[in-house]
Amino acid sequence: MKLNGGLVLLREILEELSPSEQNIARYILEHPQEIAVLNISELAERSSASPAGIVRLCRKLRMKGFHELKLRVTMDINTEQENERSIEIKKGVSAQDIIHTIIQKNRNAMSSLERILDVTAVEDAAHAILSARLTNIYGIGASGIAAIDLLQKLQRIGLSCFYGYDLDLQITSACSLTPRDVAVAIFYSGRTEGIIAALKEARRSGAKTVSITRFRRSPAVGLSDIVLFVPSIEPLIREGAMASRLAQLALIDILFSVIVFK
Repeated sequence: MKLNGGLVLLREILEELSPSEQNIARYILEHPQEIAVLNISELAERSSASPAGIVRLCRKLRMKGFHELKLRVTMDINTEQENERSIEIKKGVSAQDIIHTIIQKNRNAMSSLERILDVTAVEDAAHAILSARLTNIYGIGASGIAAIDLLQKLQRIGLSCFYGYDLDLQITSACSLTPRDVAVAIFYSGRTEGIIAALKEARRSGAKTVSITRFRRSPAVGLSDIVLFVPSIEPLIREGAMASRLAQLALIDILFSVIVFK
């Protein structure tokens, strides 16, 4: 069991929680040092919630229970660095500030990815791709860069795969899949209509579906047999995909390496 990532996961999912669950999450985020010595009833009392609410929060975090949450948060206290500095693209920002900020954001993206990545999901996705007759890949824009990277990596080791540069072609190709195939959708938002349409067609065809998307509730999660999460480190409306693209590419590297070793 990976014992860190508790604070990262709480921040990732905070906006998706109920008011009661948000109270619990905010209390933990504001008082992480206390979590190691509190039992579930004490945390419920201090966060104006209930033990049942804490159990529901742990389930939404994909944790087995309060004990795992405590372990993860306790480990985070010694490893997490809160030194990310953001900038706005405006007149007067120096090149040195931009260099520092972009490098720091990329470091934080890699650290957050390691903390939230589900090892079992990675292994399941690797096994599915390795066993498939064909791997069909979807993605556009910056996510299309990650899709092309996965395509060329799988082709280099002799696995059959397909990526259509046109979104309509991606949807059309999904219609011809079979239960022996795998569909991999790469999209940060998890909501791009064309990619959602391709996933739906892939499921109708009986193919196993895999999504690489940010750690938030989205239609992608409900349409996927396996979900590989990247941290939600950038807003959906932004000047350009930077750290999110890097996280996707790193995840592709991890997935490919696991496939090779298998």
